Amino acid sequence: MFLQQLINGLAQGSLFALIAISFSLVWGLLRMVNFAMGEVYMLGAYAGWLVVMYATPNLGVALVAGFVIGWIVGWFIEKVAFKAMRGVPHIASLVCTIGFSFFLKELASALFRAETKSMPSYYSDTAFTFAEANISYLQIIMVVIAVVMMVLLQILFYRTKIGLAVRAVALDYRTASLMGMKVDRVTSLAFSLSGALAGFVGVLAATYYNAVNASMGFVAGLKGFTAAVFGGITSIPGAILGGYLLGAIENLSVKYMSSGYRDLVSYFILITFLLFRPNGILGKKAKL
Repeated sequence: MFLQQLINGLAQGSLFALIAISFSLVWGLLRMVNFAMGEVYMLGAYAGWLVVMYATPNLGVALVAGFVIGWIVGWFIEKVAFKAMRGVPHIASLVCTIGFSFFLKELASALFRAETKSMPSYYSDTAFTFAEANISYLQIIMVVIAVVMMVLLQILFYRTKIGLAVRAVALDYRTASLMGMKVDRVTSLAFSLSGALAGFVGVLAATYYNAVNASMGFVAGLKGFTAAVFGGITSIPGAILGGYLLGAIENLSVKYMSSGYRDLVSYFILITFLLFRPNGILGKKAKL
């Protein structure tokens, strides 16, 4: 059914949108892509799973755990892959984040084994039915969270001194440093926040799909990057828009073509926009 697939796409698009924001935060600051973001998402999912299985079944606590783990891992990646390599060609840091992604995946496989873990379902009951399409409480929560995150980040970056510092560093970190801004602190904050967001959405994804495994971050990271490029990697609203559009297009492609084309459609969008419109739908050449 068209409407049901569209609703499912919007819910899934919320996950893509939140990961896309994580990419946008780093790109807007350093014009670089952190390809370990998918694995940060995966570690956040595992953190939420551990909390739910061995501490408390409270989903809110699991989301906080994913946020904290993501924050720590994001901070660590910045210190090793970016700060320690500042001044070298960007390709070196890029390759380093790819190496991090493989390392974190293998670490998770060693710690939790390769088999998929079952994540308990939360708020999966139908909230209401519209034109024969069922909308669950969790789908509503996911969409609301994505929109709220976008609003909060827009306020943070454009209405606070911290946001002003981040935008100044993004514009010219050398000049910002000469003016007394703590460039290292600002950069660490951006990386930590992007990692925290990825860890947070990892818990949401585990709850939505009822599964956690060490390989879940690879595809999620690519889909998040695709959504960021699609909507505009320099724009947080663009990342949100790209996520929702990608989710809707993927789910509708399943209805009208085949489930085997889901990933193919996403990667076709990524290649097309990288070739012909790298700034995306809402992206601009200016930084955050």
